[in-house]
Amino acid sequence: RFCAPNMIVAAPDKSITMPDPEISIVLKQEDFDWIMKAASVLSSNYVAVESDGNKVFVIALDMANDAAHTDALEIGTSNGDKYKMIFKVENLKMISGSYDVKISSKGISNFKHQTLNLQYWIATETGSKFEKA
Repeated sequence: RFCAPNMIVAAPDKSITMPDPEISIVLKQEDFDWIMKAASVLSSNYVAVESDGNKVFVIALDMANDAAHTDALEIGTSNGDKYKMIFKVENLKMISGSYDVKISSKGISNFKHQTLNLQYWIATETGSKFEKA
């Protein structure tokens, strides 16, 4: 197919500035694959990274239905901060692998692949919350 060159909209040349992230985790490939499979099985539209102040979990959940089943996987320990950072499952369509994840309470996150020169910038959803220890 062909079109006039002036009809093609290119991405801007601006770079994204990430505010100082309050949350830094490592999301291993097997953990990422597990939570995406759990979200699919439960028909969950959202995945959250949540901390109770002691442990960090990745959770498949349905924000519209509090009575829906959820599934959680512990992925690490917390520094005392309490948070629930929510992502749409459809925004987590990424190349398989382990990621260094940095999340800001300002509504943006950075998923950086550990072995490939690849990174994703993903917005957090309304309802995300962060409480400093």
